[in-house]
Parts: sequence; C-alpha cells; structure tokens
Amino acid sequence: MTPPDPETRFLAALAQAAAVELGADHPLASGTTDGRDTLLAQEQLAALPEATRERLLAAAHRLMREDLAAIWSFLPGAAQSGGMMH
Repeated sequence: MTPPDPETRFLAALAQAAAVELGADHPLASGTTDGRDTLLAQEQLAALPEATRERLLAAAHRLMREDLAAIWSFLPGAAQSGGMMH
C-alpha cells in the first residue's frame, strides 16, 4: 500500500484541526484532497484571523509530526518484513 503523499497528509491534518477549532461544518474541515482543494485551503486560511490561522497550522503540523505510521512508511526498508534493513 502506498502511503499518502505529504500534501494529502497535510490537508487531512488541516481538516482534522479545523473541525476541532472551527467546527465540523467549516469548509476547511471537509478534508477533500484534490488539486483545487489545496488552492481553496490556502484562500480559506488566508481569510482567517492570524491567531486562528497559526493555531490551525500548529495543530495540523503536530498531527503530522505525531503520525508515526505515516512517518515510518517513508523510511527506506521500513515496509519490509522485520523493519528497516541495516
């Protein structure tokens, strides 16, 4: 199974953070991940007050940083049986 690309992971983390911070009905909480969504997310982030935008981005980056399964999937050899090869 191919891990999601970093952009898809970021949009998903941003959606999760937006749902908590702004409510599940906010457009940023939709979690869709095509190319148009990236531009739309940038526009919606830019429209937010700076403090809110910074909280959302910090929360999204924390979620990505703590997603060990996603991080592990990007390590060379990690997908092989027994973990990383020496």
